[in-house]
Amino acid sequence: MVRFALVAALVGCRKDGDDGDDTPTGPTADGGWSETAWCGTDLADLSALEAAHDPGRLRESVLGISAVRYPPAVAFVDAQTDAELARWFFSGTQTLDQVLEGYEVAVHEGCHIWGFDAFGAGGYSYRIVDDDFIVDTPFLQNFDRSEILGRHPYAAQDFYADTYLTGASGAQGFNTLLDEFNAYTHSLVSRYCTRDSIQGATSARDGIRTFQLYVELYLKIAREEHPADYAAITGDPATVEVVLAVWDRAEHWLAITASSPELGIDDAFIEGFVSDPANLDEIDRLR
Repeated sequence: MVRFALVAALVGCRKDGDDGDDTPTGPTADGGWSETAWCGTDLADLSALEAAHDPGRLRESVLGISAVRYPPAVAFVDAQTDAELARWFFSGTQTLDQVLEGYEVAVHEGCHIWGFDAFGAGGYSYRIVDDDFIVDTPFLQNFDRSEILGRHPYAAQDFYADTYLTGASGAQGFNTLLDEFNAYTHSLVSRYCTRDSIQGATSARDGIRTFQLYVELYLKIAREEHPADYAAITGDPATVEVVLAVWDRAEHWLAITASSPELGIDDAFIEGFVSDPANLDEIDRLR
């Protein structure tokens, strides 16, 4: 009951059309993306939440932030146990500022946990926005994503490569690559919606740009070297829908966050490779 009481109390604080907004969610006729403006120039005030914050009731504070700043994250918080949720707040939870510092990671990891809990045997589930946009796909047995390293244009300088393209993670295939792509898109939006708490600069745009490149390169390798895997990917409408939906949503929020320099470090450098026509062609082929 705590969650519902908290959300009900805070929902009136939402800004930018969040209260009763009937903006359609999903791709638009002109090739763009439509989604509620969860946060804009006038961010919801967190002073009441700060005053009520209790380190021993972390879930309430995280749900409170989600309710007024990024409602799609509520499902990701609910998917986690208390122990799982507490794991992502490396600076502590004594103050709401510390909670805000770890909020993006909690949303990102909660996206994974929600997906792992939601998919059944032989399938995978992607919560791309909220209840209005969830896509279930078959679990495809594809080649290891570590093969991306062989086509990577700046592998030695890639901050993310060791984590995602080597070892046990590198031995995973396309479904989990898409899961990371989706999680990094939620990361970007959640960080944008809490940007007033940022000290210095963050790599929110770097992460999503990196995974755009990984998806492009994986598709290129599949098409050129693993035709059966490529046929399985492109032959499944739901998988193609996930690729294009997350891609278009990412571009939508990258455009919105372009005026927030604190959300990127090397994102302009990475974007140069993402927008290379030879790489972008892999996305265009799916349309």
